[in-house]
Amino acid sequence: MALPRLLLPGALLGTAVGVIAACSSTQNNFVDPDASTDASTDSPIFGGDSGADGLPACASGVYEAKQAPAAMVVLLQRSGSMSQNNKWVFAAQAIVQALDEPIFDTMTLALMAAPSGTVNPPQCLVDLLGGLAPPVACAVPPFPQVDLAAAGPNKSTAPGVRKDIKTWLTTHVPDQSAGDGNPLYSAMQAGIGALKGWPTVGKRLLFVVTDGAISCTSVSNRAGYMDGNTCPDWENPNNIMTLLSGANQDPQKPVETFVVGVPGADSYDATGKNFPPYRMRAALSSIAKAGSPNNVPAACNATSPFAQGDPNPATSCHFDMTQGNFSAQAVADAIGVVRGKVLGCIFELPAPDGGIVDKDKVNVSESVGGGAAADLYKRKTTTNDCKTDGCWDYTTDGKVELLGKACDDLKSSPTSKVTITVGCATRVN
Repeated sequence: MALPRLLLPGALLGTAVGVIAACSSTQNNFVDPDASTDASTDSPIFGGDSGADGLPACASGVYEAKQAPAAMVVLLQRSGSMSQNNKWVFAAQAIVQALDEPIFDTMTLALMAAPSGTVNPPQCLVDLLGGLAPPVACAVPPFPQVDLAAAGPNKSTAPGVRKDIKTWLTTHVPDQSAGDGNPLYSAMQAGIGALKGWPTVGKRLLFVVTDGAISCTSVSNRAGYMDGNTCPDWENPNNIMTLLSGANQDPQKPVETFVVGVPGADSYDATGKNFPPYRMRAALSSIAKAGSPNNVPAACNATSPFAQGDPNPATSCHFDMTQGNFSAQAVADAIGVVRGKVLGCIFELPAPDGGIVDKDKVNVSESVGGGAAADLYKRKTTTNDCKTDGCWDYTTDGKVELLGKACDDLKSSPTSKVTITVGCATRVN
């Protein structure tokens, strides 16, 4: 009798996944999806232990899983202050390093940087200096400098959007044309607009890297904080929180916004002369929670509305890299974590051609951070939260969901892999 041929579903949620048609006679032996895929034909690879009649006792077919559609705009602050202490260099290296991970192969990616030049000075500066008032570095591009495009398998060394991002970062430096403006509100607004213009149904992510001191409010109609006695130029964090919360709660095209605060994003000046008259770490923490409330640490500190006197958070809702923990690797890890958080821990079952999967013959394993694959048991009862060992269970609509520690591990490691094996009795514990 011909062996059944499994066909991959149109999309799977999560990180890199291998789907196996059946298992060998030894139930604990899992096939490495990366080692067994026939990339030239994208067809199943059959094999297995031989039975007494010389035929395979169990067939296995390995498929490259397709992740759910997702788009991410990386928004990098480009003000003059980013040239200090290798902030621009580290951030650029981190972006390229992170996006080269295979986990991003199925994503649509873009890069945006602001400010992108100067605009006419605000009226308050003209009133003070008259005709001597210089242009200010508050320009924001209407579209990402590297527009949204499907990543595919090509990394930053081959033609494609990853190489375009690397080339742009290599050939550009922080904008020091006119002061140190940081028009983060308008930049986020433009990034959200680009994501909402993405025509595909899927997840939308805005990943922001900033060193704080958000300004340029005086060239807008928004109310801001005074920069000393000159202009109401410092951004009110509540303006950004309202923007991001609205984007996140959009019923049609919600956007999840994540924030990395690099050195400098812990500034504070009660007078408002050199830095905002509020604690930047507190502001970014509240901004991050507004941007993705379901994906911040459960115990993180944030207020809504934000108040000028809010203290620095004990636990930040954003990726706070102002406390001696800043490096290219740290930023790269943050990008990977964001990817895992948003896509979650639910996976489709494989669909065999001409039949259905026996749900009593499904097994799941997980490899975390490049380590060996570990078998996950299906839980016996829904009262088991699996916080210690990790497990899996079926969702109400018949999908595989990793639970407890297994889901936490998946979200925390951009290189984790999940394998679903069909054909052997489910291991239950």
